[in-house]
Amino acid sequence: MQCERSGEYKPPKTRKKPNLDGTGSRKCECSFRFKCFFEKNTQDWWIAMLCGIHNHELAPKLTGHHLVGRLKVEEKQRVIDMTKIMAAPRNILTDLKEKKQRKCNNHQLSVQCTN
Repeated sequence: MQCERSGEYKPPKTRKKPNLDGTGSRKCECSFRFKCFFEKNTQDWWIAMLCGIHNHELAPKLTGHHLVGRLKVEEKQRVIDMTKIMAAPRNILTDLKEKKQRKCNNHQLSVQCTN
């Protein structure tokens, strides 16, 4: 396994040369790597650190990270259900945003009440 920033950015192969002016890449040839081994006899996992040093600052928050933007299982099911009833994509997105906003507001209220 390696850091998501390891390696060099490779633009997609197209016939037309992409215009990369003003764009950046998250790739910075980070050398952080480790390897996992599974031993069948003992049913144990082993981890070997190949390089434990990052050559970049680690993000203090995951805001804007591509993993954070993924839908949770219940959200995926909600999208499937709304698609089956022929809801417009903008209505599906609005519904997901409103549900998430309500969840955040309820969480903030419960935190404020306990403090």
